[in-house]
This record gives sequence, C-alpha cells and structure tokens, in this order.
Amino acid sequence: MRLFQRINGVWYVQISRTDKKSLQTTDEREAKVRFNQLQREALKGKLVIMDHGENKTISEFIAEYEKWAEKNLSYNTSSKLRLQKFVNVIGKNREISTLKKRDLDSYVDFCRTRKNKPTTINIELRHIKAAFSKAVEWEYLKENPFMGYSQLKYHHEHIRFLKSNEIDNVFDAIGDNQRDRLVFALYVYTGGRREEINQLQWSDIRDGCIHFKRKHYKVTAIPVHPLLQAIIDELPLTRVGRVVTGISAPEMARKVKSYLNQCGLGQFRCHDLRHTFASHLVMAGVDITTVSKLLGHTSISTTQIYAHLSNKHLQDAIAKLDY
Repeated sequence: MRLFQRINGVWYVQISRTDKKSLQTTDEREAKVRFNQLQREALKGKLVIMDHGENKTISEFIAEYEKWAEKNLSYNTSSKLRLQKFVNVIGKNREISTLKKRDLDSYVDFCRTRKNKPTTINIELRHIKAAFSKAVEWEYLKENPFMGYSQLKYHHEHIRFLKSNEIDNVFDAIGDNQRDRLVFALYVYTGGRREEINQLQWSDIRDGCIHFKRKHYKVTAIPVHPLLQAIIDELPLTRVGRVVTGISAPEMARKVKSYLNQCGLGQFRCHDLRHTFASHLVMAGVDITTVSKLLGHTSISTTQIYAHLSNKHLQDAIAKLDY
C-alpha cells in the first residue's frame, strides 16, 4: 500500500497494482491520517475498495448521467438538466472526487454574472445535487459533495395574471386560427406547462379529462372546461399522435407571446398563463389543496404563493357594499 499525490494535488493510495483510491484531499497531513486509517482497515480485513468511478472526470460522469436521464427521467425533467453549463464552469477534467460545496458557490457566482434569476439558479442547483446523489448510488462517491447546500433566498416577484377581459382580447386577436386558439385555451383552462401542452397526445384526452404527464412520473387529470371542449370539437376528427402539431415548444411559446404583445400585454410571459389559471381558481374560492393538485405541485408550499389572492378577493367583495 503506497501513498502518492497526483498532478492535480489530490492524494491517493495505491492499494494494489490495479486498484487505487482517492483520499479526497490535497492536504498532506490529512492524507497521511486517512492513509493510516486505511492501513488499519486493511489489517482488519474491513477495507472496501470503491469502484474506479471515483477517478471519473466531471465530463465523463455527466455524460453518463445524461444518458441515464434520457431513459429514466420524464421528458420535462431531462430536457432541462443543463448540466453541461456546470461542467464548463467547474472544468471538464476535474475528478468528481475533488468536488466541494465551494464549487457550487463558484457556479452560483457565474450564474449571477450571467444575470440568471434566483429561481432559475435554484432549479439548476437541484438538478446538480440530484446528479451527484446518483453518483453515490452508483458507488462512484461515498457521499454527495453538495448535500446540504442551501437554495438561494430571494424576494418573490408579484404574481402576474390576465384578467377575464384580457383573456377575451387575446382570443379575439387569435381569431379563427384553430391551432393557436387551442394552444391558448390549453394554457388558460388547464394551467399546463409549455412542454406539457406541446407534448400532449390525443390519447391523453379521455373520460372528460386531460391527463398531463408531469414531473416524477405523476399524471394529473384536469377536467375539460366547456369552452376548451368547444374548441376541441372544432378540430378535425383525425386525432392520432400529438394534439399540437407542426410547432416546437419554444416556437409555440413565441407565438402565444406575439398575441400577448398585440393586445398590449407584453409584460406577461407564457408562464403567467399558468398563474392566470391558478389565480382565477383561488379568487373563485377554490381551496389551495385542490389548486395544488390541479397544478401538479409536489408540495403545497409551492402553491401558497396564491393564498393571498383569496383574502384580497374577499376584501374586494366586501368593499363593494354601499351601506
């Protein structure tokens, strides 16, 4: 058993001619302490040699993880991993055994220089942490180097949603374009996300409901609103494959955004149509738990951003009393 240091500064133990083990430190004193511990474990027959995955570079591991994600994660999740961005920031030749929480600090700093929003950064942090939890599961690492890293705290933006008359104005702007009317109706009458709407299959519309395939392999059944049903009934009877055809998810969103601009609603994003769906439900008196289920949220705490609308709606109603 031999102790040695690689060019990158990390100390290793050569256990046999073919097996070596990273001590996950660049400090010589700490390396010697860990080396002595391994020697004691070896004498007691308790030494566990990890897979050679500890020596994998970040680029090698991320490439392997992304292939796994394509087969095992939902389309909505796997299409948003953006892990190559992390690889580019940290360095593709870094060994995964050398990663520390400080590396996520560097990543966050980079994202901030790119003017990424805190919500976007938090989503990317969750994906990174999930990837390295898989590295532990695959026995490439003993523990996730990013476990316990906190999400960014920030002031939540004011929720933006369309009023009823603004929704009517957008439908008027769309006119007789059947596909675009359908897309906009799916946004405001189901609260669907962009990818969920774009990937919706005709087989997902059945029994009076639209069945959205959501994150974590969950399916949410949204009852079809009568006005949405009327728009669906106008479509050709050949109903196989995707409901929204001939357009990608980004193109679909840009098309909807163009109608919002035409109506003087350029400050709204397509995702605000999801807020519109949820906000009008809450203002109509629907309880937060039900709204959470309809949105497909995994935690009701995510839906709490709409809770204040219920009180405001009631206050506005009381304010209309003229005595």
